[in-house]
Amino acid sequence: MPITDFNGTWKAKSTDNLDAYLTAAGVPAEYWDTIKSGTVTHEFSQTGDSVTWKNSGNDGRSVTNTFKFGQTFGETGMDGKTHQAVVTFAGGKLTYNYPDFNGKGTAGSMVKEVSGGKLTETVSLGSVTAKVFYTK
Repeated sequence: MPITDFNGTWKAKSTDNLDAYLTAAGVPAEYWDTIKSGTVTHEFSQTGDSVTWKNSGNDGRSVTNTFKFGQTFGETGMDGKTHQAVVTFAGGKLTYNYPDFNGKGTAGSMVKEVSGGKLTETVSLGSVTAKVFYTK
């Protein structure tokens, strides 16, 4: 199942409600500037049924995760925390489901969709939803 539209390098350009999401997700304040600055890049590539997703910040931090669709994997975030996730691909969307994002039973999700040459990432945790918009 190719993710051709996602392949390449994406740079964050703008956000909506990101502060509320970062607070709900318990992301340490020291990472907020990097996340919100528009300097985080996503790089996607696919080999067979494995997808590799690399996040990099201008502060020198980077993390690489590799997953297979429909299989649980430990996704490591830029803050070093690992969350169990299952990724699916349907209708042109990469959907990450986190059954217990924070270890307290709170479910979360992240949906990535490419449209018009732009990547929109919608993240939700409990009742909080935010969006990050990227361009190549």
